[in-house]
Amino acid sequence: MRIAVCLALFFGYFFPPGKTRTIDYNGKAVNTTYDVPLYFYGVYEGHKEGFLKLNEDGTGIYRYDVFGFAPGSCKDGEIRMEWGFLVDENDSLVAFDREYGKSYPLLMKSVSDTQFQGCRKEVMLDFVMVYENGKLGVSSSDDWEKTK
Repeated sequence: MRIAVCLALFFGYFFPPGKTRTIDYNGKAVNTTYDVPLYFYGVYEGHKEGFLKLNEDGTGIYRYDVFGFAPGSCKDGEIRMEWGFLVDENDSLVAFDREYGKSYPLLMKSVSDTQFQGCRKEVMLDFVMVYENGKLGVSSSDDWEKTK
């Protein structure tokens, strides 16, 4: 019994459990993961100042290229967040076939004072698009592509 406990502690310390998290979205707990292929991590940006950065540790930054209408208490700036791609009941990434390639649903949860959609939503659903030519983009912005 002691050996089993020691092994469990050893493997739990040196080999942490999968990179999964549950994010509440519209009142429902949704299973997500940030244990994804390396090509998803990085910076997605366009011609303006907005961007999305997905770090390997499941954190990131979202910056609107056009801030839009928001109450005065909502600061225009970067949104620090935790993120995860949706997984199905078999813990596989959810993907939708599209005419351009595939889209992967991504939940982003703000962990900063500034939140999504004019500080009205703590969690935002977006999609990372993988085009047939191998390029990656983000559906919430017309021109955001993975650059780094």
